[in-house]
Amino acid sequence: MRFNAYQLKLFAMALMLLDHIHAFIPGSPDWFHWLGRIAAPIFFFFLVEGFVYTRSREKYMLRMLIFTIIMAAGSDALVLLLPGGSIPNNIFLSMFAALMLMTTLDWVRQSRQYVTGSTLSILLSIVMVFFVEFSWLAVSMTLVFYVFRGRTAALVIGYVISSLLLTLGPYALMPDAATKWTYDELFILHPQWMMIAAVVPILLYNGSRGSSSKRTKYMFYLFYPIHIWLLYVVGYIDFDRGSL
Repeated sequence: MRFNAYQLKLFAMALMLLDHIHAFIPGSPDWFHWLGRIAAPIFFFFLVEGFVYTRSREKYMLRMLIFTIIMAAGSDALVLLLPGGSIPNNIFLSMFAALMLMTTLDWVRQSRQYVTGSTLSILLSIVMVFFVEFSWLAVSMTLVFYVFRGRTAALVIGYVISSLLLTLGPYALMPDAATKWTYDELFILHPQWMMIAAVVPILLYNGSRGSSSKRTKYMFYLFYPIHIWLLYVVGYIDFDRGSL
């Protein structure tokens, strides 16, 4: 059984919802967070697909920038209204930066300005590491899905290796590395390595877009901020009741 882009995005949205329930609602099961590790890679995979197939990359980037600003402004306003928590989430910013990185790489390929293009790409990657959600993983997912697009085996190998290196690799460099391979470390504190499971739904992609109406086009753009803001409010209310 294989699935189109619309179906896989719905699947990723469901996993993302579970992940954010775990983030904002105290007492939520840890496996919500485990499943949530699969969501972002699926969205980045389809970000690359959208970059390749969109009629206007400029409009695509502008739309992502607009929702980046909306998400940031709305989150800041909500935290000011209901202080005590934080909303660090803004995948739109990560995706906007990823689009800029792919645009730069595409320009290098066409213009063959390798020195200038490589310098810009490296600088942009460094900015992403320090300023966007997912940090190094945002860079690696973008590069793997873009560079190896259409080459399934290379994409899977590149994705799995880069993901494991960036999530579990640092443990090997620590002086107390032997103490890091525990259940608490791998499944409670740092379960990001579970993102490698995203290769399964990605491999089940049938190459079809699925639904293409305007309603479904903006579904993710609207669902992402609304569900995070609602969960923040619910978590705030629960915490306030618990403190009484």
